[in-house]
Order: sequence, then C-alpha cells, then structure tokens
Amino acid sequence: MAGRRKIPFALARNDRASLTDQTVAGFRLAISSGYYKVGEILPPLKSIADELGVSMIVSRVAMKRLAEEGLVFPHPGLGSEVIGKGADVWRGRVLLVVPDRNDSYYVSIVGDILRRTLLSKGYFFGQITVTKGAGGTYDLTQLKLQLKDPKLFVVQLFGVPEISREVVSAGVRTLVVARDDVSAYRGAEVVRFVSNAAVPDLVSRCVASGIRSVLQVGFEFVAADAAVALGDAGIAVETVYVAPPGLQDGVIAAVKRATISFFFKYIDRRKSLPDLIYFTDDHAAEAGLLALALRGIKVPEDVRVVSWSNKGLAPVYAMSVARMEVDPFAHGACLSKCVLELLSKGHVQLPNFKSEYIDGETFSC
Repeated sequence: MAGRRKIPFALARNDRASLTDQTVAGFRLAISSGYYKVGEILPPLKSIADELGVSMIVSRVAMKRLAEEGLVFPHPGLGSEVIGKGADVWRGRVLLVVPDRNDSYYVSIVGDILRRTLLSKGYFFGQITVTKGAGGTYDLTQLKLQLKDPKLFVVQLFGVPEISREVVSAGVRTLVVARDDVSAYRGAEVVRFVSNAAVPDLVSRCVASGIRSVLQVGFEFVAADAAVALGDAGIAVETVYVAPPGLQDGVIAAVKRATISFFFKYIDRRKSLPDLIYFTDDHAAEAGLLALALRGIKVPEDVRVVSWSNKGLAPVYAMSVARMEVDPFAHGACLSKCVLELLSKGHVQLPNFKSEYIDGETFSC
C-alpha cells in the first residue's frame, strides 16, 4: 500500500478525446502498468481536479467510470482504492461511523488504535462522520454508498439507532458502542458504554465526607449526571449549564471562556460556596479551577472539586484532581480485539465500558 504520488499523466486540451475520457484512460493505464498497485489509494477527487487542471465534475465522473469497470473502489473523503478486476488484497473492510458530536479526543484515540490494529492485520480501515441535516435527521448519503461493499464491517461509536437500523437493513454486520438501551440496536453487536458507572462511588465518597451541597456544572451533553443519585442520598444539588447548545466551531475555547465568566459572576453574587463542585466536562473543570484560583478560592479548603475526565485529558492543576474517568486507550484496544474476533470467529464475549472513580487531592482535606 504505497503512499500517494504524482499523477503520471497530463491532459491535452486540443485532443479529440474529452477531458473525462483522457482522465479515465490515464488512470486505467497507470493501474494496468503497475504504477498504481492494488491496494493503493488514489488521490481524493479535489486533488485529482487540481493536479490535472479540470473541474470536480470531470474527476468525479472519471472515478465513477473506473469503479464501474471494477478497477477502483471509492471511499468518500479519502480517495479511491485500486482493486483491479477480481483482486483481493484486503482481508476485509472496516468502517468507523461517528455521529457529529464534540467527543473529539475520545474518538481520535479510539479511532487511531482501531486503524493501526486493523491495518496491521490486513483489513482496510476507513472513517466517516455522519452529520445532521437541516431537518434534524442524520444525512446517511455517504454511509449508504459505503454499505454497498459486500466485505464491509461497521463499527459505530456513540451509537445512534437511526444509523444502526440503516446498517443492519443493508445486511452489513455492525458493532455498536452505545450509551443508551441496547434493545434499540436489534441485529447489531453492542458494547454498552456505562459512562455513569462511577457515580455510586462518588456519592459514597460524598456521604462519607459529610458533603451536604453540590454544584454540578456542565455544558450541553452530560456524560455522567450525578444529580439524581446525589439527591437520593439527601444531598442538595444545583445543576447549571455554562455554554449555549449548538456550538460547532471553537467549542473547547468557548466552553472555557463561558466557564470562567460563569464562576466570576457566581462567586461575586453568593455569600457562600457549595461543599463540592462537580464538573461534567474536563475542559470546563480546567477553566473552573482557574476561575476559582483567580478569585482567591482555595481547593479543597474552601470548596472540593471533582471532574469528569478522559484519561490523558484530565484537568491540569497544581494538585491531583479527583475525577470520574474513562480510558479511551483501553477502550480502543478492547474494541480492536472484539472486531478482530468477530471477523475471524464470528462471535465474541462483549464487554461493558465503564467509568472509574479516581480520588485526588481536590477532594481531600
């Protein structure tokens, strides 16, 4: 699987053959001559258009014709894979499907481990993000194109029933990592992501430490909502959201700025602080700890702090931060193993992914 190289032909504007015909003929010859080898990825459509000096229409139609001839297989956003007629260099193809969310760090780590592991075992790996259209439903156009591949196996992170139903109905095997009820994913293999698994440990710690009031701070999606469990334990909980929903660009910086702004106002207008502040987002926690320090609030003497966290992305502070943590590195390795066993054996005992409570100095006195 060689890397991408310069296209080995140019187009003649004064040639009788159309630009599309010349493009098809050029790539056909480059493939048959061995310049592009089976398994190699041709440049994306825009790169082809830019390098040959043609429109995207020409490159798109040319790749479509090569696909119809059985010479390439398209991977939207990545390029077209050279397959040759009847060639079978890949043991299979695995596609990671991710709904458009802000879990970029977790997705990046898990996706990278999946990619490296599966490629090393001879499986082609691709990844697409499924976004929502104007009507609020997911745009499945690219996914439907991929599902035509008979060798495909789909992994879904943060499963969405709508996406899963499309994959299952196409007869494609799929492994879903889901936070919600597994019954919503009939026909799929499901790994349950129990993000609030560490909440009981947090509640027990609060009860044992005499915590009577908690401020739960988050934005948009809350990975591990502890409000109900804390309330059931007789602890007063106030939940606030520090950023408006629908943020798409610069979301991390926006969350940090909104958190600092919130705490400046919160501290200035209150006579007392809660016993504990629980941040449901690691970026908000880092900004919140900074805001507290700038206002002269000492942690844990004046207020104790607990954060939600991805391993490797825990809030950076002068002391260790107590947290409920998930481990994307372990999850990526485990998910890779599950996929390989499903592909080779057809079955596997599926685990649950759980958060873990990790004590830290921000909770100690």
